[in-house]
Amino acid sequence: MKRLLILAAMAATSTAAYADSVSPTVTFEGKRKQVCEVRDYETAINFGELSNLGDAGEKSDTLTLFCNVRYNATLESDNGFLKLDTTVADAQPNSQADHSATGYSGFSAALDYSVATLLGNATTAGIDADAPLALGGLQDPINLTTTITYDTVPESQPLLGGTYEDTLTLTISPVAF
Repeated sequence: MKRLLILAAMAATSTAAYADSVSPTVTFEGKRKQVCEVRDYETAINFGELSNLGDAGEKSDTLTLFCNVRYNATLESDNGFLKLDTTVADAQPNSQADHSATGYSGFSAALDYSVATLLGNATTAGIDADAPLALGGLQDPINLTTTITYDTVPESQPLLGGTYEDTLTLTISPVAF
């Protein structure tokens, strides 16, 4: 009888040891870097021969915008307009709002141009040379090939002869989720 009790006690002990369950956990993780890129775009837009008042006709370019996070977009113009490329003091525009040549009455030394994109539309009259112009608010992630359209905004007086230039910068700033 004593042997039966010992065997019964051993059986009870071994059954309790097998009755406990184990629940191991495994954690999975992966990371994707944040990417915001502007690809496949022209680095120079040539308006060609400008008319007397600066009309050039519309020019367009395609670009691919890829951003796998939310982002902000801004445009910034170096000059705030297409400016006559000269060092002659009298052939400089009076200001961003007044494109008249400082020393040549009746002539302009600069002209505005427009930029139309899926992010928004702007003219250089609204893009201060000292402060970037925000294009809308916080944008959603995007993977899109789109067209950007550029055009000059004719002046009310004739342009001085020469080459007119500006550099426009589109900045895409990622905003993490």
